[in-house]
Amino acid sequence: MKHDAIAALQAGVLSGTTLQWPFDDDAERVERFVERCRSDGLGPLVHHLLAKAGAGRDWPDLVRAGLAADAHAHVAWDLLREREIVKVLERFAGAGIEVVLLKGTPLAYTHYAEPSLRTRSDTDMFIRASDRTRAAELMRAAGYARVHGVEGELVSYQESFHRRDAQIDHIFDLHWQVNNGQVFAQALPFDEALAHAVPVPALGPKAKTLSSPYALLLACMHRAAHLGVDGPQSERLVWLYDIALLARAMTDAEWDRFVQLCVAKRMRAVSSDALAATTDLIGIAVPERVRAALVSPGPREASAIYLDGASRAILFTNLSALPSWRARAALMREVAFPPSAYMLEKYATQRRWLLPWLYARRIGTGVAKAFGDKISAR
Repeated sequence: MKHDAIAALQAGVLSGTTLQWPFDDDAERVERFVERCRSDGLGPLVHHLLAKAGAGRDWPDLVRAGLAADAHAHVAWDLLREREIVKVLERFAGAGIEVVLLKGTPLAYTHYAEPSLRTRSDTDMFIRASDRTRAAELMRAAGYARVHGVEGELVSYQESFHRRDAQIDHIFDLHWQVNNGQVFAQALPFDEALAHAVPVPALGPKAKTLSSPYALLLACMHRAAHLGVDGPQSERLVWLYDIALLARAMTDAEWDRFVQLCVAKRMRAVSSDALAATTDLIGIAVPERVRAALVSPGPREASAIYLDGASRAILFTNLSALPSWRARAALMREVAFPPSAYMLEKYATQRRWLLPWLYARRIGTGVAKAFGDKISAR
């Protein structure tokens, strides 16, 4: 993550170790803090934590006003999004399509004090691959348009749908694998996730999400996927705060199950790294037996390559995870030649005659980097 004074202050508020404004009223520093909180999705959470601790009254007026504005806006937006999520889940249930909610949206309701404190731009829905076509038809029938993206059977395991109403953007990402990276995609099949799902009552009787051990594992994998593709600067404190809340609520039995999953899925290294980063920046108490199990000697896991940040190595690792050379060739082809609509949108042009040059540019900049582009969506 960004290791500077602003990031340190954010981490201090999240951990409860820094509750006083450490700078003078320098206008540039004030503006940078508010904007960084906004871009990192931390404004409402920082505002809440300061108020809960009875702190922040001595902070600069512009900081307090900016954080309060973000907090109030997200309360209103969250109410509108919540209604839409319930409607979409009801449509899917009526069509017999089972859904497991992933990442930020369910955590907002199961682990945060208020849903609006966990900012997010979309709702991630895990479905069976066999339900993809019917799910897309339901979204279109509800007024949603598909967002252009990289397409293929191996290059992407998700589709995004967007609808704008009078006040807000609604975005739903439909996943039939939990991640586009092959080593992560194969770690959690849908039926396993569904078998260990738990209810999210606030989002209706059909709303389900991953149980805590699985949710923590996914949070660790999601973080590693971004670090491997986008580098350490892509670290988002909100992801670590998710991990902190999950960890603090884990029972002994859930910790034991988490370790079992890390071993079985070969995700010990990425999970150990995520827990260590969360401990350093926010502060959590991870049982010693869990720490020891995650760092115990053993063969290097394929997923650990994401912690090294080597894009070519990540590409080769994901190619190796596929079952045949035919599948590997298909993945390379899908990475190198995405749909023309995606290419025109990515390079902000409608000049179709430029497509040959754009494809050549994509290949010239490195297929390994292009491979990273398709898993870096948050």
